[in-house]
Amino acid sequence: MQPAMNQSCPICGSTEWKAEYDGPVRDGVFGKYDNGTVWTCSGCGVSHLPPRQTNLEDYYQSDEYREDVGEQADPHDYFSRHDDEQFDKARFLKGTSFRGKVIADIGCAGGSFLDVAKGLAEASIAIEPGKSYHASLKERGHRVYGSLESAAEEWEGKVDVAVCFSVIEHVSDPVEFLAGIRRLLKSDGVLVLSTPNHRDALLEFSGNPYRSFFYRWVHPWYFDEDCLRSASSKCGMTFEPHYVQRFSFANFAAWLREGKPTGNGHDAALGPVFDDVWKSTLEAQKKSDYLYGFCRPAA
Repeated sequence: MQPAMNQSCPICGSTEWKAEYDGPVRDGVFGKYDNGTVWTCSGCGVSHLPPRQTNLEDYYQSDEYREDVGEQADPHDYFSRHDDEQFDKARFLKGTSFRGKVIADIGCAGGSFLDVAKGLAEASIAIEPGKSYHASLKERGHRVYGSLESAAEEWEGKVDVAVCFSVIEHVSDPVEFLAGIRRLLKSDGVLVLSTPNHRDALLEFSGNPYRSFFYRWVHPWYFDEDCLRSASSKCGMTFEPHYVQRFSFANFAAWLREGKPTGNGHDAALGPVFDDVWKSTLEAQKKSDYLYGFCRPAA
């Protein structure tokens, strides 16, 4: 086990942490592990895996992160892996208008979502530390910035809709990160974020085989609804949670039976109607695998 945590929690300021998990932690692709300890804050419930990198900013600016997760730091590789995910995001954002709006994607990587939104938006802002994506993003008409700070020099208080998909778990300080996004938003703007749900049912039912997969060295932070609401409130924003179960019951059963993932590349084990009911039940019980949130500046 790693030495006891003594740093202050960025959300609530507590210095009391308890070890939640100690064991193999996914190191990039499935099947590769390195031992680590995940700590839970006794004050707000956020969990933290101290990163191995001494400077996360440098890590994400380089190609090292994409290589660590088995990808290439190349726009076309990103498109081939992630373009099809944008349809699910667009359905989730139904009711959020992009027409004539200023849209920002924080941690956009190759910018697939911005490509979808650009045809309607007044301006599309790509905020991405990975320098390998910048030239392609600019060629496709997006305004490109390497950080929230540099984007704020031009866009402070001007963004209508900000999206931040699967990024907040990667940053060094989630409160500072959210505050930087809040700085960009108009008074009636909205931030839509997503992150793995720390109340995921498989953490309870599958136990350590799934924990060693769920916890990842590239994810220093693990959130549930309560600690994300606290972090948002500290930055002057409200938080409205939405739960999304992405993977099927067959994947759930495979984890219980074999202790490994199968994804969604197979037929529903008990038929699509059962699968839909199962997914909606997990979402209603706040035990889905993913957590979305709508954050708005507080009145």
